[in-house]
Amino acid sequence: MTIAPASRSLDAAIQHAIDTKTKPLGALGQLETLAAQLARVQGCLTPEIRRPTLLVFAADHGVALDGVSAYPRDVTWQMVMNFLAGGAAVNVFAASHDMQVTVIDAGVDHDFGGIEGLLDAKVAPGSGNIRTEAAMTTEQLQQALALGAAAADTAIDAGANVIGCGEMG
Repeated sequence: MTIAPASRSLDAAIQHAIDTKTKPLGALGQLETLAAQLARVQGCLTPEIRRPTLLVFAADHGVALDGVSAYPRDVTWQMVMNFLAGGAAVNVFAASHDMQVTVIDAGVDHDFGGIEGLLDAKVAPGSGNIRTEAAMTTEQLQQALALGAAAADTAIDAGANVIGCGEMG
């Protein structure tokens, strides 16, 4: 899928539609900016959000073994389990906005054993340590980018017109 740049041709009309609502100018702050951005992306004055989806990609990073993170690598797989159980802050956020959450194992150094609800798309069992080597090979990078594109395409095919991305690890 090719994504065209958002057109700016409706910017004046979008701003006019926002400014003529019953409210002081700019009263909704960042919400107005977000509404204008969504209208611009959708190319209309009445944007709609349909089946919003949050894609959470999980993977471990080799450099974490050097103690550069506040949390050890074991936290990654435990958080994946928490996401799947609906117990993380991102789940609460998503539920409050009727968002679908898809959790994707892109490289967690853990065997989940085909657990239900987890998309198993592991590129590698964690990345290389960037202090001593490349984090990924070129092939792994291409595989990871293709994974992200495929996950977005799947969400779009399921009816999503707004997709958020997050990460764990």
